[in-house]
Amino acid sequence: MSGLRVYSTSVTGSREIKSQQSEVTRILDGKRIQYQLVDISQDNALRDEMRALAGNPKATPPQIVNGDQYCGVTPGVGSGSVGLLTQK
Repeated sequence: MSGLRVYSTSVTGSREIKSQQSEVTRILDGKRIQYQLVDISQDNALRDEMRALAGNPKATPPQIVNGDQYCGVTPGVGSGSVGLLTQK
């Protein structure tokens, strides 16, 4: 696969996950970086794919992948992988 993908979920009871997802997409949209939003709540295979790419069987969204390279997301995403992606 190619391009930037953001793994997220449209179904969550976690305010933290919802907030992190919003921050990631807000930053990418603000920098006008194109990305594909992948909703893992639509298919368990997508969740498993996200976790395999992250190398963590318990990874939760949001997670960022550029091509086949895992970029991750850390708490305070503005200074984490999203910050690195937007420095171009």
